[in-house]
Amino acid sequence: MSRPSILRFRPWKAGLLALVVAILVWSSWEEPSLHEYAPPSAFLILSAPGLQPGPGAQQLQNQATALPGVTACAVRPEKQLLTLAYNPDELTAEQVCQKLALQPLSMPAPDPLARQCPVPAGYILALEKVRFALNLRRLLVNI
Repeated sequence: MSRPSILRFRPWKAGLLALVVAILVWSSWEEPSLHEYAPPSAFLILSAPGLQPGPGAQQLQNQATALPGVTACAVRPEKQLLTLAYNPDELTAEQVCQKLALQPLSMPAPDPLARQCPVPAGYILALEKVRFALNLRRLLVNI
């Protein structure tokens, strides 16, 4: 009686098994960080001209905190700035500016001649997401 073809030893099957084991070991080598369980955050600095300390600043902070997706808010009335941390999946920067009727603080553009990472940030984030998804140690973490 011969074995079914799926159970026969083939060199490519051994190579494929070694590759799968290597990927699982690589992804599970370190315990996942707790920040990987949190939703993504983006930061926005808004210019609030005419903002004075007192009830006006408190009202602006309350209004910004009430927006869906905003996780933190800090008002600096002496510098006329509002800094927000928000979830970009729920709210965009344009929506924040529109709802609060404020303009983002203009930031200088990065120097194009400055040395930068040759790998796009999106690739690195995608690789981290794959590594987290394949991490077997995350199944043992209680949050």
